[in-house]
Amino acid sequence: MDELRSRMSEDVLEYADRVMAMYEAPFARAMGIEIESVERDRVVCSMVLTSTMMNSMGRGHGAAVYALIDHAFAIATNLAADGTGQSTEVKFYRPASGRLTAEAVPVNRSRSLEIYEVRVLSEERKLIASAVCTSFMLRKRGPSAGLSFRCAL
Repeated sequence: MDELRSRMSEDVLEYADRVMAMYEAPFARAMGIEIESVERDRVVCSMVLTSTMMNSMGRGHGAAVYALIDHAFAIATNLAADGTGQSTEVKFYRPASGRLTAEAVPVNRSRSLEIYEVRVLSEERKLIASAVCTSFMLRKRGPSAGLSFRCAL
């Protein structure tokens, strides 16, 4: 928990329990997704593509890339309140391999919807994929929102 807290900015430390719960999500752990940093307006996650994440051509499977997109988005949209994924539009630009980094930043937030842009970069900082992810917000923001969460799907 302390290691994860060290990756969080001061303005989001009150949500450390929520971030830890999302870090420990079984699917994210199985995929090897790591949380690099969490700020109010920026979440960065990474993942190393393994041999079991390859497609028939030996390149990173689109579903593995999407898993990284979705988890960065889930952390961003569930940081202070419960949300659930409503839609995601993904564009793939080049084959994926090695270590990938996803960065989720807000495009718009309202009482009922949050929209994020998520960009996936290679180790060489080349754009692998981008997505626009929309979440339907289930609870009000703020500390009184509780510590439960729902992952954006």
